[in-house]
Amino acid sequence: MVVGRKSPKSLYRYDLATYDEGDNFDQSAALGFIKLWGLPLQTQTKYQMLEGGTNPILPNLLPPAESE
Repeated sequence: MVVGRKSPKSLYRYDLATYDEGDNFDQSAALGFIKLWGLPLQTQTKYQMLEGGTNPILPNLLPPAESE
């Protein structure tokens, strides 16, 4: 069972990778990142709502299409 690895050429640095107080990562940027990566699903859902279809990925997200 591997429990750890070390390398003199590793690109990972704990002090740069953590998200604690005093880090360099602006946590307010996360909201924009989440919205950007969620945009394709939102667009697909809006399109399918306009077409009266269902969402095959999240079928319970949209109400059933009304029959005429």
